[in-house]
Amino acid sequence: MAGAAENKSVVRRALVPLMLAVALVIAFIYIVGTTRRVALLSNNPDGNLVGAARSDRPQGKVALANVSALAANPLDQKAVNGAIAARLRATGDVNRAIREIALLRQLGWRNTRALQNLLWRAGNARDLPLMMDTLDALLRREKLLGEVYPILNLMAMDPAFRGLLTQRLAARPPWRPYYLMSASDLSRPEQIEGRYFLMRAIQKRGDKLTRNEVAPILPKLIGVGRSAQAFDLWRAQQGGKLTTPLTDIDLANAARSMPADALPVPFEWQLGSGSGYVVDASRDERGSFMSIDWSGRGAPSFATQLTSGRAGRYRLEVTGDPPMSRVANRIGFRLVCPDGKKAEFNPVKAGAGERMQLVGAGPVPCDYSKLELYGLTETGTSAVSVVLRTVRLERIN
Repeated sequence: MAGAAENKSVVRRALVPLMLAVALVIAFIYIVGTTRRVALLSNNPDGNLVGAARSDRPQGKVALANVSALAANPLDQKAVNGAIAARLRATGDVNRAIREIALLRQLGWRNTRALQNLLWRAGNARDLPLMMDTLDALLRREKLLGEVYPILNLMAMDPAFRGLLTQRLAARPPWRPYYLMSASDLSRPEQIEGRYFLMRAIQKRGDKLTRNEVAPILPKLIGVGRSAQAFDLWRAQQGGKLTTPLTDIDLANAARSMPADALPVPFEWQLGSGSGYVVDASRDERGSFMSIDWSGRGAPSFATQLTSGRAGRYRLEVTGDPPMSRVANRIGFRLVCPDGKKAEFNPVKAGAGERMQLVGAGPVPCDYSKLELYGLTETGTSAVSVVLRTVRLERIN
């Protein structure tokens, strides 16, 4: 009897490793199978919920067979997303998908397809905060920028959306400067005006916008006849410290060294350069100045500045290095409207001194005209060099 008991004990001890091995094999097969099914959910090319409710039901039911594998890794955001998409494709139950997709925001913000589906839920549920959170997450990951920017542009047109977007931008997320500088895709007047209202809302919170955040929208506003809003935005960026109707009358800002990446602003002096002429702004012992060196050929545009003046008649007072008669003979001054209409200035006092006065030949017919300095060839074609130190524009009457 003792021998039989001992034999049974030996058999049991021999079976333990075998049973353990079998259990491990079974577990391994289960894990591998489950992992593959989770992977199918995670990498499901149909994981986007847009249009899923209208998908072919048999295909959806095949995908649904993998949903039970989610128990192996319930915190896998990609897998959860795939499971929700599979269920929607199998059942067409949009309301359930809207409820379930809210789970994704508890599992992180790093899966692009899941973020797209959160946008889908936000749109269907009209959940504006979720939409803003999701767009923020996509922008921080630098994903789908070509799709996200147009959504933000639409948001800026609506007061309710715009309030959320203003709050988010006021927190200075890393994508803020890139978004505000992306004005090239704004084509409709209401989109351009929406961006203006958004940026003014940020300024009114006491949050100063940078030069390069403001500069791109200014030509857009001017191009759709919103020059007053463009000037309002730029004046606020400058802390309200701008002379009118012409800014930088002493050329100090033009002479200031600017960063290499500084974008141009139409309400500042824009200095030209080309074949046969060079225009520069600098400083010497007397202060700031603009120098014009011209070969005398052609009729180039030397400098321009968009004014904030209203329609009417104006006069100019210009100072520079004498004799100012040389400036009067070779440099023309005029106000130009967006439609090309012009109001020329005629010199009334220009002699050997350093001061010159000019009066408009007639009223300029538009608001926010552009002051232009250009080359005159009627009085000669010889080379000329002049230095201007101040340019002041005043309305008559």
